[in-house]
Amino acid sequence: MKALIVGAGPGGLAVAINLAGLGANVVVVEKESVPGGRMRGLRLGAQGEYQVDTGPSIMQLPQLLERIFRRSGLRIEDYVTLERLEVNTRVHFWDRTYLDTTWDQPRMQAEVERLAPGKGDAYRRWFRTSREKYAVAYGMFMAHAADSLAYYSPLRLLPAARFKPWQTLYAHLDETFRDDRLSYAFSYPSKYLGLHPTTCSSVFSVIPYLELEFGVWHVMGGFRALSQGMMRAAGDLGARFRLSSPVARLLVENKRAVGVELQSGEKLFADVVVVNADLPYAATTLIDERWRRGTRLSDQALQRAKYSCSTFMLYLGLDTVYRGLPHHLIYLSNASRRTDRDALEDRHANLDDPPFYVLNPNVTDPAGAPNGHSSIYVLVPTPNTAGNHDWQSIGAALTKKVPGWLDKVGMKDVAKHIRAQVAFNAETWRDDFNVHRGAVFNLSHTWLQLGPLRPRVQSPHIEGLYWVGGGTHPGSGLLTIMESANIAANYLSQRMGRGPLKEWPHVPPPGSLPVSDKPVPASGGVARV
Repeated sequence: MKALIVGAGPGGLAVAINLAGLGANVVVVEKESVPGGRMRGLRLGAQGEYQVDTGPSIMQLPQLLERIFRRSGLRIEDYVTLERLEVNTRVHFWDRTYLDTTWDQPRMQAEVERLAPGKGDAYRRWFRTSREKYAVAYGMFMAHAADSLAYYSPLRLLPAARFKPWQTLYAHLDETFRDDRLSYAFSYPSKYLGLHPTTCSSVFSVIPYLELEFGVWHVMGGFRALSQGMMRAAGDLGARFRLSSPVARLLVENKRAVGVELQSGEKLFADVVVVNADLPYAATTLIDERWRRGTRLSDQALQRAKYSCSTFMLYLGLDTVYRGLPHHLIYLSNASRRTDRDALEDRHANLDDPPFYVLNPNVTDPAGAPNGHSSIYVLVPTPNTAGNHDWQSIGAALTKKVPGWLDKVGMKDVAKHIRAQVAFNAETWRDDFNVHRGAVFNLSHTWLQLGPLRPRVQSPHIEGLYWVGGGTHPGSGLLTIMESANIAANYLSQRMGRGPLKEWPHVPPPGSLPVSDKPVPASGGVARV
């Protein structure tokens, strides 16, 4: 079988490893000169001396990525080095308190008790319930194709009913903690689903649980090194890469995908096509509307769909390293708790006191900056481009204000240390990265855009077409993108006559770590693969 993969983002790279490991003839076409998609990274400074990640910065459940390598006969440690952080994230609150989250449960319970005396028992109960929920939810819903409404059959849903999935994430957490700091600390990932904690389903409490159970992992050399490592692994299995080869359109004959035409005019043919570009962008740009009419990917349907927020990104090269601070920092301002319609739908950019996230990788990893220097980035949620916004003014205001705001997470006098900077806004994501509306977290994860109601991995309308990435099931985020790649590979493994994808779905048992030939401590230190 010849498989053509459009896009060398993490989903496309994972599919390439899976399929090449199965013996398929794999060709990956990528518009950029380097792999990674949004994970390709950025250089800044006069000589490009500062490097920083531009896409994912957190790895959850590295066992999933490891399994993709292992089923193809490879060892992940031959391609990348993964390191578990001691502190997952330091979350700063509107009242100037903070919470360090960690996989070390005695330490985590002590942290909760330090922040909110008397809440340690509540945390233990929540963690125990979340562990039970994970056992039900991960294999059944995340690592499972959603190719029909049978995905929501009563028999499948029954085991999850006792976890009250109809509750909002905020209601679920508030019922347990009765402390807004803890409730919002454990619910902030909802923003990356395109939702607010008060509109997000409680089923997504599995996300903070994954980090607290298994830890948050970093790729040494940055996630851009993961892109390079995955491309090298796919290449070692026989996959071929056509970089700097943007695609103009998908070739469809008799409702069957037969290949692509590059912008150069060259046509490439294959038995199946896997698209790892931003789904709404690719559907409306690469596929003739006649093949999408009346489907969930029609122009009208995608126009009506609900999308996530975008982000303003400030990438900084500094002549210092904030060594006393963790790798990941979040500031939750009082605006995080707003529940008016403007806030819930991200209608306006908050230029006064927004929540934000900071990546401070050089405390873990010397790559990316000269000795004694560091590269950081700051992420501020903003509207996407659907509204009428003056992005030049918004960008200028945030570029000026963000360095001063970093005092709130312990980074003092950042402005004095800036040696290089680059800013992205929603239009950058839309125009330079081909992200529809600049909605970096893709289609929102509302009930009407989940499971079989989300665009499917295996196209039901065009034979031989498969989608991987944040716009399809199971959703946005590096972990779920990898699972969409596994779902696609499972379909294609059976199409090749190989039967279901080997060792999938894989639900890592609680407390487990990636398997490696190198010793990996279970606790009391930084685990490394």
